[in-house]
Amino acid sequence: MNSKKLCCICVLFSLLAGCASESSIDEKKKKAQVTQSNINKNTPQQLTDKDLFGNETTLAVSEEDIQAALDGDEFRVPLNSPVILVQSGNRAPETIMQEEMRKYYTVSTFSGIPDRQKPLTCNKNKDKNENEDVASAENMNWMQALRFVAAKGHQKAIIVFQDTLQTGKYDSGLKSIVWSDYKNQKLTDTMSLRYLVRFTLVDVATGEWATWSPVNYEYKVLPPLPDKNEASTTDMTEQQIMQLKQKTYKAMVKDLVNRYQ
Repeated sequence: MNSKKLCCICVLFSLLAGCASESSIDEKKKKAQVTQSNINKNTPQQLTDKDLFGNETTLAVSEEDIQAALDGDEFRVPLNSPVILVQSGNRAPETIMQEEMRKYYTVSTFSGIPDRQKPLTCNKNKDKNENEDVASAENMNWMQALRFVAAKGHQKAIIVFQDTLQTGKYDSGLKSIVWSDYKNQKLTDTMSLRYLVRFTLVDVATGEWATWSPVNYEYKVLPPLPDKNEASTTDMTEQQIMQLKQKTYKAMVKDLVNRYQ
């Protein structure tokens, strides 16, 4: 009987030791989480609709609210007005876009990578002043903060553009071109390129905004020239992308000026 008890105790200790120790799969999971976290940190964050419009897209809106918005004055951005230009996900807008904008406006630039704030925690301290509670809970969105910066600099408007470069390939089954985001993959002459852009224009003084997407251009990818090495083919692809962007930016800015000057 004693030997049986001793065996049971040994087995029990073995099980407990197994629970306490960490398996190799757990270690792999931890490493994967750290790697994923690092990837997320290194990926530039894009501006969201909430960054641009605050909570307006999720508020309960009445018919009276809509009519009041329609009755509001249309704002203008006269030529040579000081404006802030922002490209979502970029520390600074692309140079070719800045050059195009400077033909019509006095341009300052601002980072399009939002500084994410820590989520608010619920404070249950009943003795705390209610006004302080409201102030701490009012976590300003990105656009509000940028309007304040613009107001201090006497800027007239804020212009934000969000852009996506896509590649398309004809699908014979669907009988149409299927588009997907460009991820630096090798392009072939069976593909097309397009550059999608959305503009958001915000009046610094009132907070009124307008948003639209101009007509996009589609380019057929040119076939690589014979007897050209891979580096030459890559340069040719970059040139096609740059030409597409330049044409799009020029049309976009002209459209902006015609709408709001």
